[in-house]
Amino acid sequence: MTDDTYFTRPPWEPDRDANSGARADGRGDDRDNEPVRREEVTPSPRRSSWPGWPAWSLGGGHRPADPTDESDHEQGTADAGAAVPHTADGGPSAHGPVEEEAYEEAEPVPAAESPETTPADPDPGPPAAHTTKQFTQEVPPGGLAFQAETQNFYGSDFVTPQPVPLTDLYACADDRFVAPRDSRRWTQAQELLAQGGVVVLCAPPGNGRRTAALRLLGTVASLSAGPLFTDLEPEWSKPDVAKLPAAPGGRYLLDLSEMPEPPGPRFGEMLRGYGETGKGADRYLVVLATPQSWQGQWTEATRPFTVMLPSPDAKPLVVQELRRRGAVHKIGWLEGAAYGDIWESNPPAQDARRLARIIQEATEHDDSAILDEFRGWHHHIGNLLSPSKQGPGEPTLVATRAMVWAGALVNGGTKRSVIQAADTLLTSLNLSRAPVDVLSDATSSRRLEAAHLKPHGDRVFHDRNKHDLAPAVLRHLWEEFPTQRDLLRTWAVAVAADQSLPEDDARLVMGSLLNLATEVHDNAIIDRVGRDLAGRRRSLAVEVLTHAALDPEIGRYVRNRLYQWMTAAKPPAELIALVTEICGGELAVHQPAIAMTRLARAAAHSAYPSQPMAEAFRKLSEVNPAEVARALKSWLGEEQPKRHALVAFLALASSDVGARLLLDTASEREGRARFVRAWQQLLGDDDARDAAETELTRWGVAAEQGDLPAGVLTDLLADVYEPEVHRSSLKRFFARDEAFQQTFWGRILEQAIIRNHERRKAATG
Repeated sequence: MTDDTYFTRPPWEPDRDANSGARADGRGDDRDNEPVRREEVTPSPRRSSWPGWPAWSLGGGHRPADPTDESDHEQGTADAGAAVPHTADGGPSAHGPVEEEAYEEAEPVPAAESPETTPADPDPGPPAAHTTKQFTQEVPPGGLAFQAETQNFYGSDFVTPQPVPLTDLYACADDRFVAPRDSRRWTQAQELLAQGGVVVLCAPPGNGRRTAALRLLGTVASLSAGPLFTDLEPEWSKPDVAKLPAAPGGRYLLDLSEMPEPPGPRFGEMLRGYGETGKGADRYLVVLATPQSWQGQWTEATRPFTVMLPSPDAKPLVVQELRRRGAVHKIGWLEGAAYGDIWESNPPAQDARRLARIIQEATEHDDSAILDEFRGWHHHIGNLLSPSKQGPGEPTLVATRAMVWAGALVNGGTKRSVIQAADTLLTSLNLSRAPVDVLSDATSSRRLEAAHLKPHGDRVFHDRNKHDLAPAVLRHLWEEFPTQRDLLRTWAVAVAADQSLPEDDARLVMGSLLNLATEVHDNAIIDRVGRDLAGRRRSLAVEVLTHAALDPEIGRYVRNRLYQWMTAAKPPAELIALVTEICGGELAVHQPAIAMTRLARAAAHSAYPSQPMAEAFRKLSEVNPAEVARALKSWLGEEQPKRHALVAFLALASSDVGARLLLDTASEREGRARFVRAWQQLLGDDDARDAAETELTRWGVAAEQGDLPAGVLTDLLADVYEPEVHRSSLKRFFARDEAFQQTFWGRILEQAIIRNHERRKAATG
């Protein structure tokens, strides 16, 4: 078969890079850190790429139509049915997108048993997009069998399978793909995957490794079935092969560039075993890693199937990109002598594709301007940071540099905000900005002029004739002063967190930081935002991190950080509230199952009651009640429900929509038992009792007013109070008048006494 059997390009395809997979506007580099979104359900308007505006648009407002805007293309993808999940036999799934699932750890199975795959739970929720076929695993003595069936999981470590968007696969088509420059290693990778079922591609982000990985998976595709190409999004404390799926016919891509902690010593052996057992099931896995992450004793066993993957040659990739962008007439420009150094240095895929974008957007054939922008305006930035004028009345060198960097951070902000950001940096460098220092320094106008910042009304910009100069300045700062990154992160987030800064300017700062995090792969910026912004400007932090969690470039990392923040022994209350609000907002709408798992982690640290938790579960109950019901079934299934389960239950009880959902889940026998047990646990907990009593009182009022079904509630709550007429809450039943027995709570007491009597009578025979 040919490689384009599965990789054909439609005319409405989004403008993506042939190899790096980055956006046509040049922001972002590689799709290596990209989560797979359910595009058929969730069009993503989160990125903006029109000229003159930040790539991150976090506020409202209008903008002109942009032919490269991703949201329009994604809608077209959805309309054309391109991203509909397919079953293993190539047909569309009747159940829509794959919901968040996980695979339980499989116990070692003796080889003689040769078990078939069986469901891990009799009621696993909606079927996944795979059509699972029965097969026999050949398990060597002492080996591991991997579970092929799936279930929704909301507690411990797990891996989320999500279908790869077809737009990613189109980048692998014959008319788009450019192979890595080392043909021997590329051939080796294909052979290792075909023979061993698994291969590790070790390369830095931005070199085209994701596109190469998908192309690799396409080379082992079977003609008899259209395999489901699947991204694996792990949510674990450390990598665990036993959590990986084993559905037959799967083509899996796992990015291990970022790991919470190194895997165990047997990880490499287990990964090899996973590949060996997968061959018989027509299942293949490609792992992405970086040279920094893929080292240690545990990697020794993976060396036989690890390939250090180089980027494709830059020039043919630029040619291919220009052809795809409709700029064939500019391909001849690449033969100019000015480009000789570029081809000699052979930059990685993300840079090659960025060069193609700059050439395509150039309005005239000016090689000097094109290459200046490609090189990040380094010469111009060097001049900005080394001013020729210094002396009386002039700002010092460090003051000028601070203003240059502040102008880049708050590019387009008010004059006052830019000056304030510069002074904040100087203060963090232990340079006093007391009134006497400010008044004896150069004037604000002179400081702005020395930094070549141009006013436009009350707002200040870096030279807008130099495309993307402001982000280039920040990128230069991060790259040229790597030992100061922690100080710089602290400074930048502190600027946004300062409540004296106008909201619009703080939003500009956060947009600059998130673009920077994407471009230089500095994910620690996200951690700093979470820690430092949550307590001082939480609404902005919620807005920013929600956009980031749903972004194609850094979304997966942000979602992982939300999860990991809540695994700490005692996270700060502000951070708990931040994660809770994010999970109860847009994330709940677009990724309800992912929001649910993080809420479970946050609930384990939340108080009784928690208003943010109540609001989050109210939102989830409105947008996806079935997901909430499945989570409750999992959480409350234990004889002694854990704290997160009880916090979630009480949070649901505090809203009308949540209360109705709880009553619905209690309509069958097992659900009734979970409902009764949860209330009894809450009433028996000293920390939770008062909050539980408050909600039950509210329920009683709602029942008496007809807002909740009084008969159903009487029946259920009689079971709650029946065991010895639950003594922790007897005060509710102290009769204040003769009419008490006719009240809602009087009827519950009567039923509880009758049931208690019947139970005792039955027990004595």
